[in-house]
Amino acid sequence: MAGKANISELAKELNEAAIRTNDYMNRSELNSDARYNRWAGQSGDGRKWKQNVGYTPVPFDGCSDAKVPLVDTYVNEDVDLLMTSLRNMQLSAAPLESNDAEQANMTTNLLRYASNNAIDEFYAEAELCANTMLENGISVMGVFWEREQTLTYEEIDLEQISLIGQEQPRFADAVQIIMDPAREAEAIELGTQLLPDAGQKVLRKIVTDLRNKGVAKYPTPMTTMDRPTLVSLRVGEDFFVPLDTTELQKARMCFYREFMTEEQLRDAVNSRDWDKKWVDNVVEKSKGMTLTITRDDLTPRSGVRSNRMYMDTKEVYEIIHCYERKSDDYGVPGIWYTVFSPHCQTDASGKEICGTYELLDYANGGMYPFVLFRREYLSRRMDDSRGYGEVAYTWQRQIKQEWDGRVDRSYLATIPPIFHPPGRPPTKWGPGVMIPRVRSDDYQYADQPDMDFGSREIEDSIRECADRYFGRPVSQENRAYSMMRQQNMVSRWLNCWKMVFEQVLALYQQYAPEEFMVRVVGSDKAQALAMSRDEIQGQYDIILNYQVANTDQELLRGKLELLKVIVGEFDINGIVDRTELMSVVFSYLDPILGERLLRPAESADQMQIDDEKTSFAKIFAGMEDDIKPGQAHGLRLQVLDEIMSNNGAAAKRYMEDPQFKENIDKRRQQHQHQLEQAENAQIGRLGA
Repeated sequence: MAGKANISELAKELNEAAIRTNDYMNRSELNSDARYNRWAGQSGDGRKWKQNVGYTPVPFDGCSDAKVPLVDTYVNEDVDLLMTSLRNMQLSAAPLESNDAEQANMTTNLLRYASNNAIDEFYAEAELCANTMLENGISVMGVFWEREQTLTYEEIDLEQISLIGQEQPRFADAVQIIMDPAREAEAIELGTQLLPDAGQKVLRKIVTDLRNKGVAKYPTPMTTMDRPTLVSLRVGEDFFVPLDTTELQKARMCFYREFMTEEQLRDAVNSRDWDKKWVDNVVEKSKGMTLTITRDDLTPRSGVRSNRMYMDTKEVYEIIHCYERKSDDYGVPGIWYTVFSPHCQTDASGKEICGTYELLDYANGGMYPFVLFRREYLSRRMDDSRGYGEVAYTWQRQIKQEWDGRVDRSYLATIPPIFHPPGRPPTKWGPGVMIPRVRSDDYQYADQPDMDFGSREIEDSIRECADRYFGRPVSQENRAYSMMRQQNMVSRWLNCWKMVFEQVLALYQQYAPEEFMVRVVGSDKAQALAMSRDEIQGQYDIILNYQVANTDQELLRGKLELLKVIVGEFDINGIVDRTELMSVVFSYLDPILGERLLRPAESADQMQIDDEKTSFAKIFAGMEDDIKPGQAHGLRLQVLDEIMSNNGAAAKRYMEDPQFKENIDKRRQQHQHQLEQAENAQIGRLGA
């Protein structure tokens, strides 16, 4: 074992990582303020007042203070694109070794089942991850196997015990022993063998209830969750790494912060095997205590200190999960898992305590159970990836200035200032009001400000620049670049999910119950499939694919037309797999619809074979049966010829019955004619 957990050292590392001596927290505040349009002195009516800002606003008190959702719009639009790609991606597990090929399809179905059914929080956590990644530049997804148990009551009666006694001789006299008060100690000893998890107090009550009532209830653990779980984590808020980290999987340690209720903590003693004394200590001493994430010397750009901890923590407990890479006493490296509280590091005697300290037994090649999502790669530093606010904040402020200027001009044009003689303001002013005057210039409106027609042009040019940067098409010329930029973003996003799925698969291979039920997601024809853990063992390359270009219906239509021409005019030798071609076409249109409509190739061929045999049976019975368009004429002709060659009765009747011979020849000629028509169509387009 790699020594023992040094809680004080871990708490010190956590504190340094949480404070963060670089500029990440300021950048995070900037991104948040830019997205949610936060600044000092705001009022609910969208106007700037002296009493809020502390000075006389320009150009006048109550002038416009508009919120421009430029950054938020870009984030929301791209989150929608990323989530669409995740929901509609083509997912497959390609075998790396030949002996895993038969299980690859089953493994693919398992991963689909995991994302669409088993992991309830999959898409919610994915959307949270996408928002965090685009807003702040980075996000982290935690991948864990969660096995939770809770206590529930079960009943046992004398009849059940009697049946057990018939099957197991050692319990043959159990009923008589239970019913005899003098043999209670012996009955409790039998109960220890029958219910090994029950304590002496519980067993004594069971024996008493069985003797008096014939039935007893007893608490027993019940598994409520036994599956992979995903948790989206925000770096600097609930996920921390040392400042010397460049790549997440090479970090010295990782910290994941979780807030738990007292009930969850006490339940973790049974469900997660956490130390009960430590839980009692945490519950007694650290309620409502949290880390201070923002340093005192950090000045938020908005002028309002934001610790980004908006939840009420008075009734919960802050728990830290630490994953540390180190070697054991024999030099074998591994990930050591420690659960501790930074606010309760020692017990009453001064000895350091923790919830658990153990070697993480995930069989995923010694990887941390976390996947880093980066919006961009600017350097090797893990957090060197900009959020949308850092990029577009200036553009958003410039557009705000144009908005405010136009609104203020509208205010002044609608209600312009009024000139009046000193000491004699008008008592009334408005449409139709009679105002007496001595001279023509006694009372009059101030000149209205001229309309600035360049304001709209400035805003449009800023928006065009921002749209071009964030991959929006601003003209026909940059349409291809726009699609390329969006595809690059989606590919980078799906590559991170590939790593998530690899960890999910590794967890299934290690922890899945011996047999569990999996349904082929997205297909009405799918049937429940019993799958064992052994059947998904193997090495696979997880492939996730989504083409942004397929969201452009005009471009998609052009691709399908081109595909039709290529296959129809150039595939002279028939090397294109038409069955696979249909899968490709439906992958463009709608993968889920394709799963509902397309039969497996083997099923489709078998249907053609069976249908041709049925047609032969009709002809053999004396009925004509003409072919139908769209059939596999080559395959059907082969089936017909095999029947006539191998069926002695059919061959004999063909020689003796002119009508039967005529019907068989007619059907063979119809199939042959259709094959010739298809070949002639190709020759007609390409030339001999």
